[in-house]
Amino acid sequence: MLVPEKFKKPVVFCANGIGDHLIALPPLRALSHLFSGRISLIALPEAYTELFYDIAFEFVWFIEIFDLDSNNNDSTSKTKNIGWRPFNYQQLATLAHGCDLFMSISQWRTQDLDLLIEKISPSVSISFFPNYSYQIPDLGNNSFDTIFSTVHLFAPQIKLKEFSQPPKINPQYISLVQSLKKSLDHEYKLLIVHTDTKRRKMWSSDKFLITIDKFLSLRKDYIAMIIGSFQELPLELASQKNRIFDLCQIPINLSFALLSVADLFVGIDSCMLHAADLFRVPGVGIFGETDPKEWGFRFAPHKHIHSCIIDSIEPDQVIDAMMSLC
Repeated sequence: MLVPEKFKKPVVFCANGIGDHLIALPPLRALSHLFSGRISLIALPEAYTELFYDIAFEFVWFIEIFDLDSNNNDSTSKTKNIGWRPFNYQQLATLAHGCDLFMSISQWRTQDLDLLIEKISPSVSISFFPNYSYQIPDLGNNSFDTIFSTVHLFAPQIKLKEFSQPPKINPQYISLVQSLKKSLDHEYKLLIVHTDTKRRKMWSSDKFLITIDKFLSLRKDYIAMIIGSFQELPLELASQKNRIFDLCQIPINLSFALLSVADLFVGIDSCMLHAADLFRVPGVGIFGETDPKEWGFRFAPHKHIHSCIIDSIEPDQVIDAMMSLC
C-alpha cells in the first residue's frame, strides 16, 4: 500500500470525454482528501470549470489535446495504446517539475503521455497500462469502480459511495429548476430524455419517439424534456407533442440541474446517463455494443436494455422498463 504522506508533489492526469470526467469525480475527490488538497491536476479547461472546480488542488494545469473530438474520443473502449491526442508535453513537464507521484486515470496511452512521464521522471507512476510502477487493475467492473480502484492503492478501506456525490451546479440554475419543479409538482412529473452520442451507440430516432410518445400516453402525469447536443426525433408526429420539450444545446450545467430534479431518465450510453446516476435519478439505459455492466448505472435504481445490435431493441421493452421504475 502506498502512503500519501511520503509524496511531496503528487500529480493526477485526467483528460477525456464528459462522461469519463463524471466517472472521475469520485476518485478525484478522494485523492484530494487523501493528499489534503496538495495534489495537482492536469485536465482539460472545460472539465475543470464545469466539473472539478470545487475540488481542492494545489495547482491546476490545463492541457490542450488537439484531436479530442467525437470521432476519436472512444470513452467506452477498453484501455488503449493509441497514436492520436497529441499535446504539449514539454510545457506540462516544466510545470510539473519535481513531481514524485504521477497518476493517469485516463484509460488511454499515447507517445506524448509517455514522454510527459519520462521528462517528469517521478519516483512512482500509476496508470492502466504496464511498464508503470503500478498498474490499475481492470477487472471488468462498473467503470466507476474501475477508476476508483486508483484510490485503493493508498487507502483500500475508502468506499466509492463516500465520494459519489453529484456534480456541483451553478446556484442560479438550481433556483431556476427548483422554480420549474415547484410549478410542475401539482400536475406533472419530469422525464429527462437523452438521445445523442457517437452514432454507433445511438438508438433509432423513430423508436425513441414511439417510446416517449407511448409512455406519455400511459402516464398523463409526466412531461418529457430532451437534453443534449442535438436530437433527430420527428417530434411533429408525436400525439403527445405538447408535453415534449426540446432543450438541446442548453448549457451542460443547466442540463445537470434539470437532472437533479427529474423523476425519471431514459437515454443511451452517454454522459447524461452517468449524470443521472450520480443524481440518483431512476433510469433506463439503452445499450448496443457497449456493456452496461461496465458503462451503465452504478448508484440509482435502474433497468438496462441491451442488445449487440442496438436497433433490434423495441420500444415496448424500454417502455416496460420505464413503467417499472415510476
